[in-house]
Amino acid sequence: MFATSVRAQISGKDVAIEKMPWISEHDVIGFTPYPAQNGTYGALIQLDDHGRVVLDTLSVERRGGFLFVFVNGRAITELQVDKRVSDGKIYIPSGLSAADIDLMKKDWRLIGERNRPCDHSLLLFSLFFPKPP
Repeated sequence: MFATSVRAQISGKDVAIEKMPWISEHDVIGFTPYPAQNGTYGALIQLDDHGRVVLDTLSVERRGGFLFVFVNGRAITELQVDKRVSDGKIYIPSGLSAADIDLMKKDWRLIGERNRPCDHSLLLFSLFFPKPP
């Protein structure tokens, strides 16, 4: 089986998503966290060149569709792809816990921080698109 089902927050329907993420924690080079209004956290995620190209390509091919963001196996949010994303940045508006942010700080550098290698060993970050019909 190459797909799994997840309940879409926006439509409330079950959506089949591909089992392998298009973008993972290995494609992230930095992030900037911030507190969200609902008591959770949001973050701006900066992708490396590979992640940027994948996001750019898929944002053109799957425009109008949805992108599902998972952190450590938990569905955090779904984002509608309404335009081309060529800058390699993903904006997660909310849904991250303080523990998620702590793990991100251990694995990834803050955007603008220099000379700190990314670890990629503690956090699982995945972006999935629904399986095409």
